[in-house]
Amino acid sequence: MNGSPGASGDASEVALPDARKVLSPDPHQAATLWEDITDNELYRKGVSGLAAGDVVFDVGANIGLAALFFTGLVPGLRVFAFEPAEDCFSCLRENVARHGPGITPVQAALGAEPGERDLTYYPRSPAQSSFYPDAEEDRRNTSVYLANAGFDEELARAFLPAMHQGRSYPVRVTTVSAALDEHGVEEIALLKIDVERAEQDVLDGVGEAAWPRVRRVVAEIHDTDGRLASVAEQLTGRGFHVETGQEALLAGTNVHMLYAARDH
Repeated sequence: MNGSPGASGDASEVALPDARKVLSPDPHQAATLWEDITDNELYRKGVSGLAAGDVVFDVGANIGLAALFFTGLVPGLRVFAFEPAEDCFSCLRENVARHGPGITPVQAALGAEPGERDLTYYPRSPAQSSFYPDAEEDRRNTSVYLANAGFDEELARAFLPAMHQGRSYPVRVTTVSAALDEHGVEEIALLKIDVERAEQDVLDGVGEAAWPRVRRVVAEIHDTDGRLASVAEQLTGRGFHVETGQEALLAGTNVHMLYAARDH
């Protein structure tokens, strides 16, 4: 998911529109992310009809804004928020402590197999950190996003080069299947995925035996080399009804949303 230009450094406190205060490595991006999440109709659809006690796996939780949004819509929802980046996880843990009863922060990425892997972290654009860094694609998508949002073109050009200068370090990786067992979860009511080009890895880590335990999926998909159609086809083949869309601010980028659900 994209965000507005901002400066790196220690975590800053940001006031959400509902007056709750959260910590973020980048306060400018946090404000934009909250707007993106709360305006996302497929996120709302993902938790519509869920009930207290249902489980959400928030994969790529960042600082926990989606988890806070979900639990605000459905009181009593249980959310496991997976985030591997140290700076983001520190903020996630504090934000959950302040505002997130029912949210369990987990410092790990979800992938195709357990182990350790190098994450490229963008201090000035944490939400675009990735196992598959592509600074050129990220700059292109962010430039379009900022233009759609009405940001000054000269300001955007000034910030863009620094936004995607990353540093890499190893993080823990587990799988959806292993996390189900580790946390004693019988069913995932919603598997939310926002992992910057690692979507297929997360899906591969569900495993054949665990797919019947996943009720819904909502994912941000970077549509490179036909990935959106490929993921849609895979989920349709597993009995899900699939729909796709694109947020207005992302029109002209290769970033799309996918929602999949099936009757149990």
